[in-house]
Amino acid sequence: MFKLSQETIAIVTVGLALAGLDVHGRIEARADREAIRAEASAEREAIRAEGRADRAEAQAARDAIRAEARADREAFERHITRLTQGQSRLTGIVEQMRTAGR
Repeated sequence: MFKLSQETIAIVTVGLALAGLDVHGRIEARADREAIRAEASAEREAIRAEGRADRAEAQAARDAIRAEARADREAFERHITRLTQGQSRLTGIVEQMRTAGR
């Protein structure tokens, strides 16, 4: 049978311990990277969701402004139409008075 010296056994043992630490370190590093990737992915999704919400809010504000502008324009058109009709009536009355006075 093959006999190993105590020094050889110690060197092999230390080598195996170092190899175990290296493997453990790599596994831990991989787990850390995966956790960081998952966290980054969640943060990106949160930012995207916030962006979508902001865009929807901005679109709602634009729609409200357009609706208000449309209502103002329609009210202005009605007012101008009433003024024009009143002016037409006054013009007709003045014309009748001129015609009647001749």
